[in-house]
Amino acid sequence: MPYRSLRQRVHALSAQPSAIAAVLMLACAPHFAVAAGPFPGAADRYLPLTLNAGPAASSVPLHTGIPFPIGTLKSVANLRLDTGDGSREIDAQFDALATWPDGSVKVALLNVVADVGSATSFRVAYGPGVSRKPLVRPLSVTGAAGADLTVDTGPLKFVLNRQGMIGALWRDADGNGRFDSDEQVIDSGDLVMLNAFDNRDYTASGARDAVVSVEEIGPVRVVLKAQGSLTDASGTVLMKYLVRYYASRGSDKVDIETTVIDDRLEPNVELRAPALAIAAKALRMRWNYRSDSAASYRFGGDNGSVYAGTVRGEHYLSQTGKFTARTDATSELKNSYEFGYSGVGSGSKAPGWVAVDTGKRHMMLMVRDFWQQFPNELNINGNVITAALFPERSVGAAADLAMPAQSGGVYKRPNTLYFHRQGGAKTYQLRLAFGNAVAASPALASMNDSYQRHSFDLLAERAWYAQSRVFGEIDVGAPATATTGYDASLMRDIYLPSFNHPPEAGKVGNSYGWHDFGARRRPGWTRVENGVRIPGFYNDTHVGSNNFFKQFLRTGDQRWFGLADIATRNFMDIGVHHGPRSGYWNGHMGGRQQPAGELNSEMHDTADTDGRSLHWGHAHVSGLSDLYLLTGDKRARDVLEEIAGWWKVVTPHFFKLPFSAGIEYSLPGKAGNYKPALYREAERDFGWPLYVMNEYVRVTGNSDYHRSVSAHLANYLVQRWQTPLWHIGFNPATGVASNAVIGLNDARNGTGYWTMSKMDNHEGAIATGTNPWMAGALISSVIQFYEQDKQFAAVGKASGVRHDQLKDMLFQGLNYVVKHGYDKTNQAFYYSEMRRVPRSGGADHDHHIVYGLAYLDRLYKQELAAGRIAHPQWYDTQPQWGTLATRTYQQLKNKPAGKGSQSSGFYGYEMIYPVDFFQIMGGSATQ
Repeated sequence: MPYRSLRQRVHALSAQPSAIAAVLMLACAPHFAVAAGPFPGAADRYLPLTLNAGPAASSVPLHTGIPFPIGTLKSVANLRLDTGDGSREIDAQFDALATWPDGSVKVALLNVVADVGSATSFRVAYGPGVSRKPLVRPLSVTGAAGADLTVDTGPLKFVLNRQGMIGALWRDADGNGRFDSDEQVIDSGDLVMLNAFDNRDYTASGARDAVVSVEEIGPVRVVLKAQGSLTDASGTVLMKYLVRYYASRGSDKVDIETTVIDDRLEPNVELRAPALAIAAKALRMRWNYRSDSAASYRFGGDNGSVYAGTVRGEHYLSQTGKFTARTDATSELKNSYEFGYSGVGSGSKAPGWVAVDTGKRHMMLMVRDFWQQFPNELNINGNVITAALFPERSVGAAADLAMPAQSGGVYKRPNTLYFHRQGGAKTYQLRLAFGNAVAASPALASMNDSYQRHSFDLLAERAWYAQSRVFGEIDVGAPATATTGYDASLMRDIYLPSFNHPPEAGKVGNSYGWHDFGARRRPGWTRVENGVRIPGFYNDTHVGSNNFFKQFLRTGDQRWFGLADIATRNFMDIGVHHGPRSGYWNGHMGGRQQPAGELNSEMHDTADTDGRSLHWGHAHVSGLSDLYLLTGDKRARDVLEEIAGWWKVVTPHFFKLPFSAGIEYSLPGKAGNYKPALYREAERDFGWPLYVMNEYVRVTGNSDYHRSVSAHLANYLVQRWQTPLWHIGFNPATGVASNAVIGLNDARNGTGYWTMSKMDNHEGAIATGTNPWMAGALISSVIQFYEQDKQFAAVGKASGVRHDQLKDMLFQGLNYVVKHGYDKTNQAFYYSEMRRVPRSGGADHDHHIVYGLAYLDRLYKQELAAGRIAHPQWYDTQPQWGTLATRTYQQLKNKPAGKGSQSSGFYGYEMIYPVDFFQIMGGSATQ
């Protein structure tokens, strides 16, 4: 039964508890594949998968997104997982994670349980004749709306109560198929936040608005979703909680993802309150475990150490850390980290696991990124085991309720779990494991090591991801062992100098702590307060982690996946405003309140990733889209929906149609005192919003969003390009940049452009011209919209934006950029039309325009050959497009690696975007 169908049926039967139970049981009954109809041109085929070697662990739930080219796979019913040699079918679950506009499967999410450790080969059979056998004992879920839900995985049975907490859990230790009383491990659980303002506990168990649902169900995996409000004993609400439980057939493990969300309205973003919006002294997830007698405990320590003993009272291991940003005698900002843990033992960086054993009961708790997201604590107090995700012990005598005053040359931050404004969120990942016997300590450590990895270990060959076109028109890049070329240079000249060093070194590429892990700081500081230099964070601006994910797919180098994963997870919590807000955009919105989903990206960098409003030119989705397509991460999808929803609401207000440039903007002789309707400074202010919209459509296939939101902005751009407006900037005929009007940007005569109100990097003039590196973002986003629209048009769902106008707009726009923004002497694009600083040898601000050069050179030649170019004389720079793209391609192909060093991490412009450039040019520039 498809997931969507099940969800619709459960919703329809919400008033019939017995019917819901029946639906859930039916969904978990043996699945017999239904043969799909004939699929023209398809035969049964096989896709190899490899499970990489790693730390050993048994019955581990694995999942991976498998992409398919458009039209290749009609239904996930026609998929099967086999051993590598095809001798045996493996019990597995396939779900359609994304579909192409024609309805064929774009990404199939594979869920399977396997032992990990040594490398293992699998293969996926696909085609019209492929089917799967029914499972002998599939996973089951029983329960009724508004009541407890019970999950049976085989080894485990657990009950989720009405507040979404584990109320009971059993482990079938003797394997007899029954869950006896002496096999019950847990009998209650809760999520608790200690509010620093009133020193009161707010709990999930106190929630009066909790909703617990079956978010996903299949024969192998179930996902239960619990939402509600953390509430104190008097009924007062503090903030929301969202907890997801992942359980798999045949596995003795339960994965938990816990998010706290402040979704309250921020009434006026212009007025930042002196007090913090949220300040918590503690956040704990705890369970009461059963014991026949005194239990034994083991805590994992660093360097393989284990701290063991018998439970008598309280035992804990508390991880702390300290980030110091200090202004030294040279006025430079020096960063450093200190780590340490205490309690049952002492050391530097605890791995984040604890185990208790008593009779037939064996429980292990793991917290992902334990020391990296300090402070953290694992605690056993009598029969209560706690993941103190933010421990009260770390706060000390007095909790900060406001931002500390800056003084003494050292940057200070609150000692609480805090959010400056409403709209904050924080997520933690945990795993519970329940063995059938006392496990050896090295086995427990290995199990934790396996869980802690930020790697993508079940994957297809690199060529398959490239050929699928799910991740763009990418090529197969150089392997991790390459020593020459673009890929090798990124790794050796930027990644390694930035990230390959001890955390204590405090390099700006790496950040740690509950608020910062995965974030990247900008070199220097963002502002000065009372003589204290305040560090700033990029918030993964300018394409962000999707770049890193694609580098992983091209090269197979897991370091790129790890970087992308932690950066995306930081962004989806800290980088996005998760509540409605008012204030800054009220004038544009007609007083309408904004929904959740605005990015905290007011500038290139922000202090504490806190922002009043989004700079449109810094819009992005980090790695949300690729993380979702590769792993099916549900929180990534949640936040992507939030961001896309924000743009849906603001788009008709920000990009008003019909386009109006202003009362006097287009009148001759009025260039010095025009009155633009809406000030815009650069092409990126339209390019990056359209990129976000395109990414949402790429993931969801939502044709309505494409037609009503993406196409709205595309129409706005067409109208802006069609409107004759004066060009002020650089005159190629005289070689002079000034305030003088050079001519009219007029699409009717082949000179149209997206003329700015007053361009960024204008050098004090009232210039309206181009910033080539920013134009690259706009051109590539329009191209991506055009490519998506062609796919929708093929199935009768076109947006209505004329393709001939899109192509003409792109050709004229690129012609303009090359004419006014290219430095022939130094063979590189200028930073801006007005800031004509020579940058020889191909500067990093060329990296976003070269894709447009390559793609549009190819498209122009195709259109010319087909007789669809009405005025070839308009495009007088076109003969240079291919030449410029080829020159950059050759430079990147021959680029030496290890000759330079950038130790400040990635800003974004160091990378070719879109990386599809290499495939268009005929293959990787690294081979």
